[in-house]
Amino acid sequence: MYKANKKNEDLLQKSQERLQNEFIEATERGDMEAIKKVLDSGSLVPDITVMREGFEKSPLSLACIYGQTSVVEELLKNGADPMRRSGTGRVPLHDACIGGNSECMSLLLDYMSDVDVADHNKQTALHHAAYNGEIKCLRLLTQKGANLVAEDSKGRQAAHLAAMHNHVKILQLLFDHGVDLDCQCQAGKTPLHYAAQHGALESLICLVEHDCDTTVSDNNTFLAAHQAARYDKVDCLRFLVQQGTELDAALSDGRTLAHVAAQYGATNALHWLLEKGADANAQDKLGNTPAHCAADRGKADCFNCCLQHDGDLSLMNISRDSPLDAAKKSGHPQLIARALKNETVCMQCFKKMKVAKWDEEHSPAQVERGIIAARSSAYISPLPPARHSQQTQLQKNLFRTKMKKETKTRLPERDLPAKYFGEYLDPNKNFKFSG
Repeated sequence: MYKANKKNEDLLQKSQERLQNEFIEATERGDMEAIKKVLDSGSLVPDITVMREGFEKSPLSLACIYGQTSVVEELLKNGADPMRRSGTGRVPLHDACIGGNSECMSLLLDYMSDVDVADHNKQTALHHAAYNGEIKCLRLLTQKGANLVAEDSKGRQAAHLAAMHNHVKILQLLFDHGVDLDCQCQAGKTPLHYAAQHGALESLICLVEHDCDTTVSDNNTFLAAHQAARYDKVDCLRFLVQQGTELDAALSDGRTLAHVAAQYGATNALHWLLEKGADANAQDKLGNTPAHCAADRGKADCFNCCLQHDGDLSLMNISRDSPLDAAKKSGHPQLIARALKNETVCMQCFKKMKVAKWDEEHSPAQVERGIIAARSSAYISPLPPARHSQQTQLQKNLFRTKMKKETKTRLPERDLPAKYFGEYLDPNKNFKFSG
């Protein structure tokens, strides 16, 4: 008897599992006929959970992920809970925002009282929409009164996440709704810092155009330019320097942009800074030069870049260590020795050297050099140089029209016979006959 009951229970459980799997697959495919059949039979509740990608998810969440609008509507009508959380702490609204399914969002919002519900990272649907650049979803949330300055567990607002992933339209929308784009997260970073760190040049330009402050520093006194130098984002670094950031802008410990680039192995940023005139021998408050920083971290290419730009290896820090001593203490003597022998080189410096060498090997002949040198002084006209005014196309067209009118000759109006046979002469007026 016991064995028979156990067997029946196992069969019932397997049948239930099979029915659940069929229901979930129908939800993901959007098979409305199969879904209605299961829901009408009452054999399953719509709030079951299944494992997907290692996390528990409800059929409503899966329908929102796949953008099955009709399935979402049917599940909500049959009592599915729009506030049911998945294994990541997200509700179906978050999944709809991530996938950019605004129609599913619209249906969910009609059944939800709180549009600012957060997941385990304290990120709301607005955060997910901004992070993924879903402008339609963001507009819909804004219309429903979502909090535009909500902060996640790291104190980041939607503006930080939009700047991070270069979503300019999101930043513009937030600005139009009065969001302060100079907001700072718990680390003190503004959207400018995040844009520079991730190389989001268009976002960086947008933020500067909206008068964001490039002199704001984070908790580590990093400017946005220091973030660009650290992560080797040369385009962003170049733009920030053009906007007024100094080449030798220093942190609280005296490290300049070149120090930061050398320390973190940002060879392209370091080369650009040194080419633009940054001091390769600048010392921070501990007496370290960029070469010290590169040697201490084992960044051989950055160390070689400092050497190619007249870095002084005799300079010592307050511990009386030269850059080579710093390499020995940090365990990178052989690596830095190869950079010292140009066995490991900065590729930017190497390319520059190859161009200079080619120019030297293919320099013009003596006669050609003489012609080039005498070109400006061989003949000097005594007349002053003519001034050519730059005319617009409209001015040129008006001038041509005027000239055509002046040169055009107008013939007297004549009838068609006169053109071929001459003027008509009346014999009674021109001839007299004697009677």
